[in-house]
Amino acid sequence: MAALGNSGAISSPMVVLAPKTKTKKKHFVQQKVKVFRASDPVLSVFMWGVNHSINDLNQVPVPVMLLPDDFKANTKIKVNNHLFNKENLPGHFKFKEYCPQVFRNLRERFGIEDLDYQVSLTRSPPVRSVDDQGEGLLLNSYDRTLVIKQISSEDVADMHNILSEYHQVRSWSLLFYPAFC
Repeated sequence: MAALGNSGAISSPMVVLAPKTKTKKKHFVQQKVKVFRASDPVLSVFMWGVNHSINDLNQVPVPVMLLPDDFKANTKIKVNNHLFNKENLPGHFKFKEYCPQVFRNLRERFGIEDLDYQVSLTRSPPVRSVDDQGEGLLLNSYDRTLVIKQISSEDVADMHNILSEYHQVRSWSLLFYPAFC
């Protein structure tokens, strides 16, 4: 409501809204990321990939039984980093894991916990095996509990052809002949 003053003019209460500029002080915190250091970039990518795939598998419940599609499945990830961690990892790389649920099931059957597997392959870089004869790369985990072998694309196709049968035979032998494990 306006009020008449002594002069007869209408006066109104004037609210002055002054812009308030408050700036918050920004605190930058360095991202805490596990760094996979190896002299060979392929080993760094391998260690990163194992860590990534086990972390992903931990988010997925263990299936009651494996389906035929599990024996054909794969996971692929393409990483494009620009100047991030460039001292330890290549800027651009791809990681592909074949049949993650099947190998998870086999590790479980052999009594290898996912965390033990992850630590064994990512805490320190794998080292070249003394048995390496030059047919692809042959490595041992730093704690010497696991062996890693580089295989060709033809070997991957062969693995896909025998994996289902191997899994069935291995399941049967674990049930009836636990002494052979």
